[in-house]
Amino acid sequence: MHLDNQLEMSGSEIIHLNVGGAVYTTTRSTLCRYPDSMLGAMFRGDIPSRLDLNGHYFIDRDGEIFKYILNFLRSSKLSLPNDFKDYDLLLSEADFYQISPLIELVIQTQDDSSQNKSHTHYLEIIEVRIGTTATMPSKNSRVKTIMIGRKDVILSLPIQLIGEDAIERLDTTNGMDYVELELNSANIRLRLAETLKNSNWELVHSNLSSSSSVKSANGGSLCIEQTYRDRWMLNLPKIKKFVTYM
Repeated sequence: MHLDNQLEMSGSEIIHLNVGGAVYTTTRSTLCRYPDSMLGAMFRGDIPSRLDLNGHYFIDRDGEIFKYILNFLRSSKLSLPNDFKDYDLLLSEADFYQISPLIELVIQTQDDSSQNKSHTHYLEIIEVRIGTTATMPSKNSRVKTIMIGRKDVILSLPIQLIGEDAIERLDTTNGMDYVELELNSANIRLRLAETLKNSNWELVHSNLSSSSSVKSANGGSLCIEQTYRDRWMLNLPKIKKFVTYM
């Protein structure tokens, strides 16, 4: 092979690419990192290539998304911004270029992203305590505690707190929508507060309201209803999409 041709086909040769109007500069060795890919075949000379008016290799594909393709070729790492949403487009481009390791990583990262779509969880604990002035807030008062939140979030709490019967009741509901769950354990509101606080949950709002009524028409004891409302929030860290192919 002539020396000029050897230099032209060397891995260190600088290549200018025009991908859908976006111009990139890289080396032949980078483009050939995965020999079985379309780019590997193209820059080995196994398949024909086209040049634009400036002498740049032309590929009629999405120019903006190609920066993620090229960065992966350079480092074998898939690095995406936290707010990245174009997984379907990236997967389509990875499939076009036939870069199998990248296809696998895009699918994996997309699955991880969908599982972590919500970065903030909320729980509301409502405790209703009803009793007479003579017994409030003694053990003679009637207490009703309700937890409101996403089904999957509630199921993540310790079973000894919410109870096995609650797990069975939630298993009969469909989806991950918000549910209301009545809890029967003693002092459950205070126990939940301690557990949530120790698990990095934050109490963002707490409210106490009261109402009263006469228990009997003949001037009986006064019945008081006290309602506690605690709203808890858990902020999950936003994970930067940074995956390495080994």
